[in-house]
Amino acid sequence: MGTKPGEVVDSHGRPDALRPGVGAAAVVAVLLSALGISTSFGMLLLLPLYVQDLGGSEASFGLVLSAAVIPAVLSLIVLSSHPEALRPQWVLVLAITVFGAGAAATSTVTGGWEPLAVVGLLLGTAWAVVYSVMPMVMNEMVTDSGRVTYFGYLTGTQQLGIGAGPVLAGWMSHTSLGFRGTFIVAGLVCAAAAVSTVVAAALTPDRRRATSPDQGGERQLSLLRTSATLVRSPVGPWLLVIALFACLFTTMTQFQTTFANTQGLDYSLFYVAYTIAVIAVRFLVAPWVRRFDQVRVIAISITVMLIAVASFLVVGSNPLAYATACAAMGLGYGLALPATQAHVVAVSTDSVAPRMLPIAGLVFQTAILAFPLAVGWIIVQFGYWLLFTVLIAFAIVQALISWRQVISQGRHLAQGA
Repeated sequence: MGTKPGEVVDSHGRPDALRPGVGAAAVVAVLLSALGISTSFGMLLLLPLYVQDLGGSEASFGLVLSAAVIPAVLSLIVLSSHPEALRPQWVLVLAITVFGAGAAATSTVTGGWEPLAVVGLLLGTAWAVVYSVMPMVMNEMVTDSGRVTYFGYLTGTQQLGIGAGPVLAGWMSHTSLGFRGTFIVAGLVCAAAAVSTVVAAALTPDRRRATSPDQGGERQLSLLRTSATLVRSPVGPWLLVIALFACLFTTMTQFQTTFANTQGLDYSLFYVAYTIAVIAVRFLVAPWVRRFDQVRVIAISITVMLIAVASFLVVGSNPLAYATACAAMGLGYGLALPATQAHVVAVSTDSVAPRMLPIAGLVFQTAILAFPLAVGWIIVQFGYWLLFTVLIAFAIVQALISWRQVISQGRHLAQGA
């Protein structure tokens, strides 16, 4: 079988997943960094309970989360406009450091939930940059043939940290550390993640393009023009899918502790079952499905996710039903998101490819930070039943977009035959 022009191959002539100069040690360093910052993020998922202890509600927590919308969006716009101004590793180190400082600052809030809005600004902005830049770091290390697999490894590691963090924090918060001591530990974990990122940078060649002023001016299209081009391109519907993934993710992870409490359930069941499912699907299933049509894989996994989200309406206080729904959601979401992220890069044109990941990150993080305002209001005014109804509607839209693309591809193949 021939190789594509410019494709990197190994000694046996097979497509190589890693770029020249990138070894296993660099990949491990990135994954350790992802595990550290994600674990710290997971530990901060106890913030809704902390807000309640300080006299707030789900609506109050929504305000805390959404405090970072404007600075986060501005940061990601700058990142999207100048994706190669700095190496992504150094941007990641800075963002991790800021998140660690915000986590430690959380421990100083004791007299009411309102000051947490300031802390939320730091945490939300830093996490938005982390989540957007981490795929850029991995993308700098892998070839086209290895992107889906290694994005799966990266997001699987992130989900491991996000799942383990609240379980670990829940245990620590019931010791002498309490909430405040737990948040200080989260800051220390960030410090270790920052060091690991520095190691990864030292082990990875700088892939930024060297361009002349004229070439640079040609590539540096305005973000507005780039966004307009993307909306009209095949990437447009997939950016909507990514935004809806973000709404689902922020709702299910950030508000899971309060939902479980209202149902008389242990929220650890969600994070354990969901995380195991995500890890299994991203480390075991994702490499295997590389051989299949990625759009069909996305459509099937979104359908599984849709069924799982709908099942939350009927879990009641049954721990087995709750754990099963959590695992099913992890299977669907865990496979669909990295496949979609890789797909938007694959279908983007060369002129916007360098900006594709930061733009996708901008869409994802804007939804993550803005949607909690609506989530908190819906919960307080109507309860969780309406919230899950909204999430089901979002998942239906995602399924329709993906299955429509599958049908469209089938028609093109039939016409070509």
